[in-house]
Formats: sequence, C-alpha cells, structure tokens
Amino acid sequence: MPPAAANPLLLGSRGCGSAIVECAFALAGLPLTVEDVDYSPGSPTRDRLLAVNPLGQVPALVLPDGRVLTESLAILHYLDDFAPRAALVPPRGDAAREAFYRWAVFLVAAVYPTFTYGDDPKKWVPDEAGAKQLRESTDRHRESLFRQMEAAASAPWFLGGRMSAIDVYLLAMTRWRPGRKWFEANAPKLVAIAQRAGGLAPLAPIVLRHFG
Repeated sequence: MPPAAANPLLLGSRGCGSAIVECAFALAGLPLTVEDVDYSPGSPTRDRLLAVNPLGQVPALVLPDGRVLTESLAILHYLDDFAPRAALVPPRGDAAREAFYRWAVFLVAAVYPTFTYGDDPKKWVPDEAGAKQLRESTDRHRESLFRQMEAAASAPWFLGGRMSAIDVYLLAMTRWRPGRKWFEANAPKLVAIAQRAGGLAPLAPIVLRHFG
C-alpha cells in the first residue's frame, strides 16, 4: 500500500460485513482505522455513512487520498493487490482460482441479497403479511444456498489445503441467520472452517469484538 499520512478508514458496524474487511486487513498485516457507525435510519451516524456511501451500507473504506471503496469483495481484491502474501485470493495459475471466483461471487451475489431483502422486508413490501412472507422466503432460500456451499466445501479450508477470503466470509456469515444451531446441524463443514479461521491469532480479537 503506498505510503500515506493516515491509515485507511473503515466505516463499519459490529457484527456486520465490515468484520470481514477487518479480518482481511489483519491477515494482510496492514494498518486500519475503524470507525463504528449505525446504519439504521434516524441514527446519529447515518448521515456520516451516507456521505461516504450513498447506499448507506457497510463496509465503506476511505483511502488515505480520499477515494472510497465499497463492497467487501472489491475491498478484498484491493487488499490482495498490496498484500498477496495474505493469500486472500488464489494467485494466477493456482488450480483453486476458478473455484474461488465461483464461490466468492456466489456469497456476495446470491447469499447477500437474501439479507438485503429479508433483513428489513417492510422496506420492500409494506403490508405485514407480505413482509413476513418475504422474510420467511428469503430465509429458506438462504438455507438452500448454504447447503450448496456445504456440499462444495473441502477441508480444512473451503478450497482445501489453502485459506482464502471465502473462509473469512464464512467466519462472519455462519454467525448470521439462520443461526449457529442451524449451521451446526446442516452445514458442519462450514462451521468447522469458520471455527478454524476464528482461531487464528490475528483474527481472534476481531471475532471477540464483533461476535463475542
């Protein structure tokens, strides 16, 4: 990462996707300043977040020169450019690279939208019955998506013998809906991967802060 007068600034919220970016910076051994914000409508820090990311979502990374990066996978690719030693993305020529792209994008393009529409269903469907149905349908669809990942998972990491950013996603996402008990019963390989990642020394304090 080019020398600069300040560290990159991450706007994030505890227990959210910003934990993934924090973990990635820790694995890369790169400095990061974290600012907690509440993305909820009406919160005192909502305008602060909107000024950086008009979508009002975290993570949002402000680079030392003022440029902004949003979307967790984009940030992880940016990090990989500066710290390939962290092995967040399999290098060119690695047999796992294609599988990484498939499942990393699967997480952000297929799984993440179930939270986008299911976390606050009244934003999309105003009537109570419709909102409840949307929440339930996105929850069930998410379960089917994680079952697909469970079937594809290797060991000890998702891609097999090497760790990647996918494992960092699983570290966080197996703590979200449908909940840890569901994952333990239906996706034990994903839980084992998440536990292994969470036990890494650079990540343990981040896991404790976000999920402890």
